[in-house]
Amino acid sequence: MKKQLVIGHVTTLLIGGLIYLLFRVETLKMFEWLNGLGVLNFLHKLREQINPIFKDLPDWFLFSLPDGLWIFSYISLILYVWNNTISKHSVFWIFIVPVLALGFEFGQLFNIVPGTFDIIDIVFYIIGIFLPLYIFNKSINLKLQAT
Repeated sequence: MKKQLVIGHVTTLLIGGLIYLLFRVETLKMFEWLNGLGVLNFLHKLREQINPIFKDLPDWFLFSLPDGLWIFSYISLILYVWNNTISKHSVFWIFIVPVLALGFEFGQLFNIVPGTFDIIDIVFYIIGIFLPLYIFNKSINLKLQAT
């Protein structure tokens, strides 16, 4: 289960974060926070070195993959917290964030939530939800029946 925490949660969380830090526009709020922490100059230099190498990354990599990685990370962490048990008590906590993410994306489709609906985001959310369940399925204990 320690592998699940390190690879399933920490690694996917870091990769998603690095995509934002290295390749996304600096008008995002997080860059203000980084400036306040005094690390923005270092990040500028790093981005100048890396961006020419990766200048032609596809949109799905920049905009959808991080969301899928973060959902994967969340599911892995919550499964770990609940000892890989999906029960009537844990199912809410395991799936609340993915359901909200999907809800916000569909909310964008119907102009309920600000933003731009993207079907590729939905695809990556779904992959991020089901891939950890598939990868860790041998250790998942399903207990959904009433006791």
